[in-house]
Amino acid sequence: MTRLHIGFDDTDSKDGMCTTYIGAVVVDRIMSIGAKIIDYPRLIRLNPNWILKTRGNCAIAIEVEAEDNLIDRIKRIVLETVEELAELDHETTNPGVVFLKSKNIPEELKAFSRRVIQDIVTIDEAEELAKKIGAEFFKFKIGRGIIGALAAIGERLEQDFTYELIAYRVPNNRGKERRIDKDSVFKMNELTYPNTFDNIDPDTGEIRITPHTPCPILYGIRAENPLIAEKAHRMIKVFEPIERWIIYKTNQATDEHIKSAKISEVQPYCSFAIEGEVCDKPKIIAGGHVIFKIKDNSGRIDCAAYEPTRKFREIIAKLTVGDIVRVYGGIKPKPNLPLTINLEKIEIVKLSPIFKKLNPVCPSCKRRMKSAGKEKGFVCKNCKQKLPKEAIIVEEVPRSIKPGIYEVPPRARRHLAKPLIRLSYQI
Repeated sequence: MTRLHIGFDDTDSKDGMCTTYIGAVVVDRIMSIGAKIIDYPRLIRLNPNWILKTRGNCAIAIEVEAEDNLIDRIKRIVLETVEELAELDHETTNPGVVFLKSKNIPEELKAFSRRVIQDIVTIDEAEELAKKIGAEFFKFKIGRGIIGALAAIGERLEQDFTYELIAYRVPNNRGKERRIDKDSVFKMNELTYPNTFDNIDPDTGEIRITPHTPCPILYGIRAENPLIAEKAHRMIKVFEPIERWIIYKTNQATDEHIKSAKISEVQPYCSFAIEGEVCDKPKIIAGGHVIFKIKDNSGRIDCAAYEPTRKFREIIAKLTVGDIVRVYGGIKPKPNLPLTINLEKIEIVKLSPIFKKLNPVCPSCKRRMKSAGKEKGFVCKNCKQKLPKEAIIVEEVPRSIKPGIYEVPPRARRHLAKPLIRLSYQI
């Protein structure tokens, strides 16, 4: 028996297809010839900030065990399926397929995977590593997909992970409106949350299990375990046929893309968690976006809560200079603008006290006194009693926010961002 690791990526485009669908087809086809799938196939989300990322920026890995005489046939099935289904006519689609025969994954491949999820990696680096560890790789067009293919094989999901059950449409329905019973989604969410999550956006009532693209996906249910995913799937009512469905083990909702850093260590096209002090009061700019600045002992950087984050912006707008926060988010540089953390969530570590000054109350009349002039203290307009300027009253103003962690709504959440319900659920 041979253990074969299969990875592929970069098969979709903005106009259609989905790498997860090709994964589902591959699984069915290789199982039909007697290959055994080890564990669940893996759906690995890669660096969400990279400018050349695919639509969902996911790669697929499948681990199989088969008789030695089936291995070449399995490889042919994978390559033929990718060639058949990938959007090869699209300029930006450049699939890559990787095969690795090994019972154990090299540590250097695991490290490579982490880099692909958190940083920028070149095709040349991927080819060099593949040759070094003895992996076969196949490139369609320029073959950029070998980067994600290798990363998917190397990501073992040894710490945090979730599952996603994905149901696919028949070809004739792709590109048409998805016919799904909204009430059944709300009922499913009511009965399975928080074991399933991000099914709906509670603020808008929007269903979040259905994509808004012409891809083959009908819906996807994110879950803490595969059994609850399948249970939730059975609760969904649809008014169109389902071609097939599959459960993936995935790094979605794990914050695996986030690196802890100082401000001076921030780089474009990556995601960071940075603790700092608010040094510039939040301001609302054109478009309804809220911008503020934080500092640490290495520098300063802008942070932004964009309009689609809705109520999250209201929390951000209540910050003030001196507050200690930990911000989470990615950086996509824009021409003529400073580097900015696009917020995914924020932890308010410590609130800075805010004080207001009040004129004193007249000891005799019990009325609020008026200023007697600059540096002249206070005078009662009723009885003319005077008090020195030192009589001014300083009171602390109650803050309308509290320390804690706040997140963007599901409609604005990235695939990799860990929802707060998962944080509390795991504690």
